[in-house]
Amino acid sequence: MRTSCWLTCALVLLAPLSVAAEPAAHRMDTLAWLLGSWQRTGLPAGSVGTETWRREGDDFVGVGSRYKQGRLAFEEKLRLTRDGDDVFYVADVAENPTPVRFRLVAQDAHSATFENPAHDFPKRIAYRLQGELLEVVTSGDGREVIFRFRRAP
Repeated sequence: MRTSCWLTCALVLLAPLSVAAEPAAHRMDTLAWLLGSWQRTGLPAGSVGTETWRREGDDFVGVGSRYKQGRLAFEEKLRLTRDGDDVFYVADVAENPTPVRFRLVAQDAHSATFENPAHDFPKRIAYRLQGELLEVVTSGDGREVIFRFRRAP
């Protein structure tokens, strides 16, 4: 009995280490819940926001867009890609001279957190799936911006 108790405790304590040690290809596969089209919620009248993800080879390719009065107001090109043993979220926006990479630092069945402490803002991007709702929290230096989406039909 004592041995099984110790074995159970050891497995519980080591479980997060085994997730971190998962191959990058497996970590990418477990992010498949992000694929598809997402519609922003809570925007003012006349504004529409979307984020769409699709698989392209080994990567996930995304586009985030916001329209005001039917005109494109903002667009970002996104990518989830493997680089060696790591997975990166790469954001390409007009405000930055080059795409910005955020390393996957935490993940479970319904969430993923990416960080780049050297970036001005955001330093952290966290995705969390709750049923058909997706919450994206961008944060850094005491500032936080939350985006909420509903899966589009």
